[in-house]
Amino acid sequence: MRYPIPLFTIVLSLAASALFAQSTGPYATTFSANLDVAYHENLDFDSHGFDVDSHVGAHFDIAATVKRDVPLLAVVGEAGVNRFSDATIATVMAGVRVRIPIQDDRFLPFAEVLGGLYHCSACDENDFAIEAGGGVDFRLPRIRSFRLRAQADFRHVAAERRGFDAVRLSGGIVLPWSGR
Repeated sequence: MRYPIPLFTIVLSLAASALFAQSTGPYATTFSANLDVAYHENLDFDSHGFDVDSHVGAHFDIAATVKRDVPLLAVVGEAGVNRFSDATIATVMAGVRVRIPIQDDRFLPFAEVLGGLYHCSACDENDFAIEAGGGVDFRLPRIRSFRLRAQADFRHVAAERRGFDAVRLSGGIVLPWSGR
């Protein structure tokens, strides 16, 4: 498949729009754009061992709340790309996010588990990846039109020769797509 990330994002946004009627507030369905710093194990083809690398990338996600009582449960779709020194990595993942509302509405903490496709351009490989992580969406004083996000994730890729791991730290902006 030549364009998996844009196609996946379009399909997910159409599916999420069907859930808008179930809104429990402005952040029941969201879109977020994030910048990443990823620490990643790279396969060294010459020595057949692993090396480490880190670089900046970006990921986008759409989340739609499907369970409205506490804890809130959302379906999440994510597409991302990172450019490392010798390869471009693209991911398309889906899973669940749990949000636990707290009394202070300035903060929306969450945890998530995602699984999906991990594509390495230099390796010409498509592998299954699973990712677990969490973060906090922050409301800025007197601004309700968007939130800022801080997030950390751990990813395991089930590569054909030998699995490997990555850690991603990201920050971004969260836009509400539903609610009042």
